[in-house]
Order: sequence, then C-alpha cells, then structure tokens
Amino acid sequence: MAGKRFLCSAFFGVCWLMNAPSATAQTGSSVSAVEGRTLYHEDNSRTESVKDLNTRELTEMTYDASGQLTTRKVFLLNAKGQTTQGNIYDGQGNLVARCRVYFDDFGRIQEERMSNLKGGVFQRIIHQYSADGKKLPPQVVNLDAEKPSMRSQVIDFTKLAPQSGGAFGNEPVPVPQPAQFTAQPTQPTQPSAEAEPEKKPSFFKRLFGKKPKD
Repeated sequence: MAGKRFLCSAFFGVCWLMNAPSATAQTGSSVSAVEGRTLYHEDNSRTESVKDLNTRELTEMTYDASGQLTTRKVFLLNAKGQTTQGNIYDGQGNLVARCRVYFDDFGRIQEERMSNLKGGVFQRIIHQYSADGKKLPPQVVNLDAEKPSMRSQVIDFTKLAPQSGGAFGNEPVPVPQPAQFTAQPTQPTQPSAEAEPEKKPSFFKRLFGKKPKD
C-alpha cells in the first residue's frame, strides 16, 4: 500500500509542479527560453527538470535516494509554456503511462488525466480556482484502473566503456603471462679435492744434488 501511495504522489507532485506557466512565456522577456530546476523530496529523492520553450518540450528525471533513475517524463508545451500531453517512462526506458491535460474556457489548466497503456485512467488531478481567479490546491483522485509498474534503472558496473588514449588507445592493455618454471632435479655436489702440497726432496737428495724422480 505504501508503494501505491508513493507512486500516486510522485505522479501528482511532479506534474502539478511543472504545469505552472513559464514567466518567460507569459511576459515575452529576453530571458533565456531554457529553464532548469531541481526539486528535492522528503524521502531524499530528487526531480530534475528542463523546460525548453524553443522546442516546446519539458523533460523531468526523478532519481531515488541512491541516485538511480526511477522515472522520466517528456511533455509537450503550448505557447504559454503549459504542458498539454506527455509520455511517462520508467527508469529502464519503458513507456508505462501517458498524461493528458485539459483546459477551461479561460485557458487555465482544469484537469490532468493519467492513463495506462490500455487507456484506463488511474489518476485524475483536478485544478481549482477561487472566485477572484487565485489558484487553489489541486484535488487528486485515484481510480481503480491498473497502475503502471515503475522499475528503476539498472547499472551494470561489469560493462564499463574502454578508456580512450594511453599507450594502447582503445585496445585492452595486455597482461603478461606468468613465466613457466620447471624444477630440475638437484645433483649432489662433489667436494672439490684439495691440492696436495708439493713434496720437498729429502735432505740427502738435496745434499748430493740429485733431482727427485717424477
């Protein structure tokens, strides 16, 4: 039940916030026709939006507390910068719902309808105004039609793009294979024979001048 409440409030909160007419579109001033803003929610999620009056498009990206994309919405704008209709995608880029906006005789937003891909309306946002034309808090009506399932973006960290530049460009850096080593049997070492000291001729041989025999 909590998930459904969050889903409904997410649809309502973002659409109601971004349906306010743009000051640039109303006054025709020379201010940039591209507006961006970020809205932080109580659950630490955030919604980033970009309104481009040149292309008459509004794009909203909602991220959860961990930074994963959960919802992307693309709306068409009229000459006043108001949303007229749009598509709603989940974090994985799947089209899950559509939004249609209706106006009253004074050109004010009267109602927003959220429908699933089968055409069933699961949420209505009714905009109300006071007798002097002041905008009142909108009324949200949740219906029994099937609500879309919103899947978050999946990030695969095992498939990272190769880094450009470097000694190998976009080629993977080769990893040298470990050297193959085969153990050889150890041979016992023979002790080296010490050179025997040369025998000196005896006293009598030296006396008579005879050379020692080989």
